[in-house]
Amino acid sequence: MVTDWWLAAMGFWGVWLFVPIVIDGYQAFRYLLATLVGRAKRLPIRPVTEAPQGKWPFVTVIVPVYNSAGSLRACIDSIRRQSYPAELLEVLAIDNGSKDNSFEVFAELQKEPWEGALHWLSTFHQGKPWALNVGIHHARGQYIINLDSDVTLHEDAIANMVAAFEHDPDLIAATGAVEIRPESGSKGWLRLVHECEFQEYYFAFNVGRRFETMANRLFTLAGAFSAFRREALLASHLYDTSTVGEDTFMTFEMQERFPGKRVGVVTSAVCYTDPIPSLRALYAQRVRWQRGEIEVIAAHPKLAKRGLFYRGFAPVRTLVVDHTLAFPRVAWTFLMPGLVFFGYSWSTVLLAGVALYGAYFVIEAATWTTSALLVVYPSARRLWRGWWVVPFMPAYRYLVFWMRFAGTLTVITEAHQWRTKDPVTATREYALTLVKAVPKAGEAKKAA
Repeated sequence: MVTDWWLAAMGFWGVWLFVPIVIDGYQAFRYLLATLVGRAKRLPIRPVTEAPQGKWPFVTVIVPVYNSAGSLRACIDSIRRQSYPAELLEVLAIDNGSKDNSFEVFAELQKEPWEGALHWLSTFHQGKPWALNVGIHHARGQYIINLDSDVTLHEDAIANMVAAFEHDPDLIAATGAVEIRPESGSKGWLRLVHECEFQEYYFAFNVGRRFETMANRLFTLAGAFSAFRREALLASHLYDTSTVGEDTFMTFEMQERFPGKRVGVVTSAVCYTDPIPSLRALYAQRVRWQRGEIEVIAAHPKLAKRGLFYRGFAPVRTLVVDHTLAFPRVAWTFLMPGLVFFGYSWSTVLLAGVALYGAYFVIEAATWTTSALLVVYPSARRLWRGWWVVPFMPAYRYLVFWMRFAGTLTVITEAHQWRTKDPVTATREYALTLVKAVPKAGEAKKAA
């Protein structure tokens, strides 16, 4: 009798609580074990002092500009400070409808001496994909680098990126490693969010994408910093304008159009981006990412048909983890408090919640350990000193999960759009609409 009860209890709790843990835990400990046995090694950011093929190629850097007056100078200055030969760099700033003084900032930059080429182009179509496509058509470089206007480059980023392509003729597209800029100056709970964000980004690019590259399964080239062989880009359909995930769409395009070639990450090519300014901005960002992911998979039915055990790029694996296995997380979020009404004691429910959080804490500890084993200067000190963030990471990822889940729902319920409103703002605006729609008492009498 006792055995039957334990089997029933383990079956019940196992399905709802430990299925997500098994999936997340398997991935985390697989990466950790692979790192310990030497499959992944530290790759220091070293300046490349000699051209891999004896001569450095010409490179075009495309910077889409939209109301970028506050960040454009820092972005272009980081390009001009590169260790890569300046005379072999061409920067195309592509404006797509800015309403601020972005051009004035650019004009001041153009007056300053620099051996590279610096050009400004405008497109009537508003949107980052349009700007990128205009830049691609005007680019003269053998390699084309796309860079967001609100990021800055490590001084050796372009040299390391180009060297990776020159050493690997099968590499047709690559993403750099995006890190959260250290000098955010945030305080209080926002500092905690920013430190969690730094840990999340570092693991995603320097561990997750590294192993995806080794298996030729890279899912997304970061829109903030990515590079391509010119001939590969011109052989594609360029950036898609029908989805909010144009960077993921281009990744799928590369994977589908060039079988046998490689799409990967160059962890020694580093760029820095600002941390998210608020939870509302974090919500909008993750909803947009999730929406783009689903839209892109739906637009590539051939890739979507590849099974879970397909060797190579198979987006269905990501779909299963992000969506199918999301159901247990959603279920126990609302089910666990309700178990009290089905005869479970509060202590049992609380103990289950603590055990669940503890299990995810162990997973995050494994994740952080893997990052710590692979981290290099200048990020090493921040990551090691950020060990105190590990206990908060399960709560942060749980918050992000619900934001991404909201992205799944928006695909079903809302029209395509780049900017997403957070639930509080959307609810307030909807309530105001309802209030305005209700006729005033005086108006109602006159109408009667």
